[in-house]
Amino acid sequence: MRYAFLCMTYIPAVILLAGCNLGHRIPVEMTTMEQSRALEAETSLKADISMDIGSLEISGGSAPDLYSVNLEYDRACYTPEIDYRSGAEGRLVFKLERSHKGGIRSEGNHNRVRLSLADSLPLNLQVNTGVGDARLALSNLRLTQLSLEAGVGGAKISAYEPNPVICDQIRLRNGVGGLDAVGLGNLNFRRFDYEGGVGGADLDFSGEWKQDAQITIQVGVGGVSLRLPREVGARVTAEKHFLSGLQLDGFRKDSSEDYYSNNYEDTKIRVTIVVKTGIGGFRISWI
Repeated sequence: MRYAFLCMTYIPAVILLAGCNLGHRIPVEMTTMEQSRALEAETSLKADISMDIGSLEISGGSAPDLYSVNLEYDRACYTPEIDYRSGAEGRLVFKLERSHKGGIRSEGNHNRVRLSLADSLPLNLQVNTGVGDARLALSNLRLTQLSLEAGVGGAKISAYEPNPVICDQIRLRNGVGGLDAVGLGNLNFRRFDYEGGVGGADLDFSGEWKQDAQITIQVGVGGVSLRLPREVGARVTAEKHFLSGLQLDGFRKDSSEDYYSNNYEDTKIRVTIVVKTGIGGFRISWI
């Protein structure tokens, strides 16, 4: 029922964001904007990024910039907001929201945001997208927390270099659309939470693991595929009525009904995976 509700919630949102007033069609007025801020005395950064519709790209950048924004948007219907508050922890808020204007708007997918964040500071990154694609290139960023809520559209995450600081929590949630992630093991997280909607996810946990961790997966429509490196041991706990949806390669079940990877006793790094019910299946394979 939860995922049927997601469909009922997100699909009408596409219509609303495209413009539900059946009056005149508003002509597109594409414009560009760039803004950057130099790194000063900040010791950490919190970035809260949200956009109604369009394409979002986030990556790491080097000094002297604390952040750099390159924006292409339709100013006839969308309004950007960039707010920064300085301090020991710098706080960046970026929003691209629909203006309150009537008319039919279907060209919002032309909106594009490219955001670069300093890779020299601990970073708490919060991302919320409505309709469109999100790409997070997290290599070299010093992530302490990450939250991604994707509404309608695909999301891609990559981390090809180890995170030099501990990431307390990663929280990923997608509504309608798939999520592809590679190199998640490089993010050095303690806790990883994924909640799927419609579209499923492909989660690749390759990378340089430095500590034990807990992963919680709530499977949506479309299922979840999870890949682990063979040097990481895993214990899987699943809701009993969901066991038929599990595909676990190289696991054994013990008397407690939990599943243990065959390499569990021989590994230094171990992960506990909690799987919650859904319509789709759940699979673990090895890399």
